[in-house]
Amino acid sequence: MHDLSALQDVLILLCLALANAWLFSLLRQSPIVGYLTTGLLVGPYGLHLIKGVHEVEMVAEIGVVLLLFTIGLEFSYKRIVRLKNLLLSAGTTQVVATSIAVACGTYLLGEPPVAAVVLGMAMALSSTAIVLKLLLERGEIDSAHGRIALSILLFQDICVILFIVALPILGSRSGSFSLLAIAKSALILGGLYLFVRHLLKPLLRGILKTRAPELFRLTILALVLGTAWITAHAGLSLALGAFLAGLALAESDSSHQVMADIIPFRDVFLAVFFISVGMLVDIRLWITNWWAVLIGIMLLSLAKTIAGTLAGIASRYPLRTSLVAGLMTFQVGEFSFILMAQARTLDLIPIQTYQLTLSIIALSMMLTPLMFRMAQPLSLRLAGLFGWRDPDPVSDEHERTANLDGHVIIAGYGHAGRNVARALRDMCLPYIHIEMNGEMVRTARKSGEIIIHGDATAPAVLEGAGIHKARAMVLAINDPSALARAVPTARELNPDLYIVARTHYVTNIQPLMKAGANDIITDEFGAGLEMAAFLLKAFQVPEGRVLKILSSLRDEHQRRYEKQDSQPSNLTGYLSVLEGGEIEIQAVPDDSPHIGRTLAELNFRAVTGTTVMGVIRNERVIYSPSAELRLETGDTLMLIGEEQGFQITRAFLHGQSIQETSS
Repeated sequence: MHDLSALQDVLILLCLALANAWLFSLLRQSPIVGYLTTGLLVGPYGLHLIKGVHEVEMVAEIGVVLLLFTIGLEFSYKRIVRLKNLLLSAGTTQVVATSIAVACGTYLLGEPPVAAVVLGMAMALSSTAIVLKLLLERGEIDSAHGRIALSILLFQDICVILFIVALPILGSRSGSFSLLAIAKSALILGGLYLFVRHLLKPLLRGILKTRAPELFRLTILALVLGTAWITAHAGLSLALGAFLAGLALAESDSSHQVMADIIPFRDVFLAVFFISVGMLVDIRLWITNWWAVLIGIMLLSLAKTIAGTLAGIASRYPLRTSLVAGLMTFQVGEFSFILMAQARTLDLIPIQTYQLTLSIIALSMMLTPLMFRMAQPLSLRLAGLFGWRDPDPVSDEHERTANLDGHVIIAGYGHAGRNVARALRDMCLPYIHIEMNGEMVRTARKSGEIIIHGDATAPAVLEGAGIHKARAMVLAINDPSALARAVPTARELNPDLYIVARTHYVTNIQPLMKAGANDIITDEFGAGLEMAAFLLKAFQVPEGRVLKILSSLRDEHQRRYEKQDSQPSNLTGYLSVLEGGEIEIQAVPDDSPHIGRTLAELNFRAVTGTTVMGVIRNERVIYSPSAELRLETGDTLMLIGEEQGFQITRAFLHGQSIQETSS
């Protein structure tokens, strides 16, 4: 008879996890709370429904490994280099401030000096798994507070190495072990870097040639787990090795396919990780020492929030944004469990302190989803309570912004914002940027851009950008919560302002339209249109037909998500004449006899059977040109018609007669 206990444990975990995640989703809470509750119920301190606790912990570690691997995939080496200043300033400030505060506090409460130092190191770490998962769910990974939080978390993961190496020294062991560990760690990291940079890409190309998807997935899993295993044996963390593997693969051509294959595994194993955290919570300890747990979690949360806020301020971010980052990193992380277990093995902390600390860590992690929901409104109240005013956003740009009138305000200096600025610059239209990242502001000013360092949701910053005199505003920011605040603020300050916003998902359109946005651009819908256009062209559908289909889809999208009473745009009607037609661009020869003549005199439609829909002149497009427009040297015509008409047009522009061309 087979032993079915393992299968029974899996079924119990799956059923309870599904039920709790669904229940908390109905309550508009993160599914993570459901997973933590599941662990609380099935764990050794709860109903003790499962026996394989150690096996659950092993599977949970794989979840953290896969999470850090996907984070490495999303953060290429080049992106890490761009964040290096934020990584050092924010990370160093948070880790040092928290470690000193906790170590001094616990020492004053009676803990031995060594135990106080260990607790300071362990409490300085935040939960990479929970914070990044929630940031990804909320679409805030690229927001200002998201960048601060991410920089803090990455710096903490690096510090884990130093903390683990330092434990034997604190235990009065010989320092040779630590020096040997550092040398071994450096050697292994160097070897891993050379392997993934020079040998991994040819290996993956060889695997892809087999055209066996399962072989590719197995290779990636072996790479991730193998790298994590090597770094763990070097005395480093499992997660750091996985992050390095992801960082190396981020530059490869297969990074997107790797991400698609790994995400299903990651989500399943991460759910088990959160369950394992809930299993560590000892309800009996809470009951008997509830006052100590309550005071401990309050003091720890306060200390870490202050440290995270100082980290943001040290990186030149506004107080409100820094507060959001501090509130989101208030908890203690999963790596703290590893650090505490190692310290306990070396007998560096008393058993009672160890058990109490584990409960505080687990409770702080369980409270994280709730804190994420409260972070934005709480930060606004706290910033106002302290009477903090962000630095004058136009103090150094006053002379350049004072004369702006009828300009465009571009919130965000990312790729989208810079592309909008380029288009406006080509059309000689005035504009000004607003950006919260101090490094990007300095880069923009070096390139001659007019830019304000500030928060686009703050009325003072918008007034500094001249919103009362502005003609339009472009919100090219990645933070959904900031976007939801910026639109009504801008609309209140300037009721006549044209506001166009960018969002990731179509579900955000209606709330933004109700808040006052005129038009919404969605990455989700735009990507679908672009893919459809490429596909239709690949099937050799005439371009006129493609334009008509895409226009029809835009009209349907607008009626469904944006303005319920809107009518279809006239573009669809205009394009109805293009059924089976094509679009072509033809340059006017420099020696054309028709240079200097108007479009009315040339009468393209009657003579050639084509229609001039635009003229490209001096890198500027003149759409729907008037009949009085005269052709100039260097002009390029945008024509609609059929192939025969295009041939006649080419000959006509070269001065040939229509009769010669037809024959």
